[in-house]
Amino acid sequence: MFDFKFNLAAIKILLILIIAVFFTPFFFVSCGEGDAGASFSGFEISAGKDIGQYHQEGTPFGFALVVLPAGLLILSFLTRRSAAIYNICRYLFFIAPIFDVFAVFIIWRAFGAVASRKLEAIPVIIGLKPGFALYIFFNAALFAMAVVNYFKGQK
Repeated sequence: MFDFKFNLAAIKILLILIIAVFFTPFFFVSCGEGDAGASFSGFEISAGKDIGQYHQEGTPFGFALVVLPAGLLILSFLTRRSAAIYNICRYLFFIAPIFDVFAVFIIWRAFGAVASRKLEAIPVIIGLKPGFALYIFFNAALFAMAVVNYFKGQK
C-alpha cells in the first residue's frame, strides 16, 4: 500500500496534469466534408472561440473544470498544517473527480446541441480529442488515489 506522503505527492501531480489538460483540445467540430473543422480546448469551451466569421459562445460553467482542481491543489499544500483541512481534502478528493467527469460530459452534450441548432442545414460532426480522454483518465486516477487515502485513514 502507498504511504501517505507518496500518495499526496501523486495527487498533487495528478491535479497539475488535470489543470494542464484543460488547455488541450477536448472536442473537434466539423461541418461536413471539405470543412477543416475546429478544435476546442477546455478553456475555449469556457471562454468561447472565434471560428472564421462565426463566434461560438462559451459556458462559464466550463471554468469549474479547472477552478475545482486548482482549489484542491492549493488545499493539498495545506493538509499538513491542519487536521481539519486534511479531513476536508479527504472528502473533496472523492467528490471533485466525479463532478469533473460529470461536468465534462454535460458540456460535451450541451456544446453539441448548441452547435447543431445553429447550423441546422449543415451536418455537424463532433468528435472527441485526446485531451478529453486524458481529462477523464487523470480524474479517474485522482479518484483512485482518494479511495486509497480515505480507507488508509480509516485504520
